[in-house]
Amino acid sequence: MKAEDWKEYQEKSANWYVRIGFDLLHSKAFGELRNPSALKLLVWFHEKVRIKVNRKRRGSARYEKKNGGISFTYREGEYWGLTPHQFARAIEDLHRLGFIDILRPGSAREGDWTEYGLSERWRSYGTTVFICAARPRSVHWVNYGFGKGKNA
Repeated sequence: MKAEDWKEYQEKSANWYVRIGFDLLHSKAFGELRNPSALKLLVWFHEKVRIKVNRKRRGSARYEKKNGGISFTYREGEYWGLTPHQFARAIEDLHRLGFIDILRPGSAREGDWTEYGLSERWRSYGTTVFICAARPRSVHWVNYGFGKGKNA
């Protein structure tokens, strides 16, 4: 990261903080995170969560997480110092352990990125009720001649 970019980032985020709950930090799924890149990426995902403030309410009911539509591109990963291989492996680990869900897979074309959402599946990790969600694949690859699939 360039020095001027870092200074601008610090100025914008001076009053922001990332809050990760005690239950997440001491969960079995968090204990299974062995990849340092996945740990970093999990914190950055929590940084990207948007909060809607309902000024008519008080206390914790005042704040509502807007979970969907989080984008995190390979280019952003490179900006934060992750190689494409580290980024892909970290995404795979976070999805496998139930920290994130892939809401809409991208096609790697310009402007068509993957949308993620934070998941609560990690709460049941290691139990019989854990839902091991399959990673969705993009159907757009078939349309651009990169492969053959069911939808061709």
